[in-house]
Amino acid sequence: MGSRHLIVDVAPCSFIGEETMEIEKNDIDLSKLFMWSSEVSVLDAKGEELTKVFMRVVGDKDLSRARVFSLRESAELRKSLNTEGTDEYEAFISSIEYATPENIVVGIKLLMIQDLVAEARKSTILKYPKEPDSDAPLAEHEAYQKEVDEFPENFDEIVQKETDKLMDREEKRFKAQNVKTKKKEYANLMTNYVCQTEASRRFTDMCVFFATYNDEGLKIPAFKSFEEYDNSAGELKEQLRDSYEKLDMGMGQIKKLQEATQ
Repeated sequence: MGSRHLIVDVAPCSFIGEETMEIEKNDIDLSKLFMWSSEVSVLDAKGEELTKVFMRVVGDKDLSRARVFSLRESAELRKSLNTEGTDEYEAFISSIEYATPENIVVGIKLLMIQDLVAEARKSTILKYPKEPDSDAPLAEHEAYQKEVDEFPENFDEIVQKETDKLMDREEKRFKAQNVKTKKKEYANLMTNYVCQTEASRRFTDMCVFFATYNDEGLKIPAFKSFEEYDNSAGELKEQLRDSYEKLDMGMGQIKKLQEATQ
């Protein structure tokens, strides 16, 4: 990274998992929706600017390459997590051997909650308020706006109730299991959680690597190789990732926007 000015080519980064963001029809800022580029300052530990970066959308080809890379990284990590004696196994899995049945249940519940919330959200149906005709009485427009304002909270309340039902169902299931089965389920859930987190992180890393250039013409890569990027300062990578993700609308958010505007 020999230049004081970088170009960071940004693309939707929603490989695994879904960020919850409420999008309301009358709150949409189209200027932000299509703001695919932005100038970002990279700061040092004192908060002083070291350089500036610019972010812009990358193409599908590099997104596909980033996804393949993240899957390979996740697969390697999964192999280590499933192998006793590895550093990864000792760090994330081995402690289950000394846990009490009660603590195992608590751990399983914590690891399941994200998937259960996602399941509850998919199964929850709440009709979005219907906008009155433009010439409808003012009171109808006021009532409509009130429904719109309350919609996210009402939706979340329904999701929470459905999540509680799903958790009760699952808790009864794994409480009935013997200790050996509980341990196996915990290990599987922990492995999936760690691999999902790693896959998402590495996907973003590869996107940032593909997206970063030393020139505004996007001809000269800022990093000669992914290894160079990967071995760069952690603070730099963190800032690049954070800035990248701030511009990321994500396919899930695009879908919500489409639903909100229908």
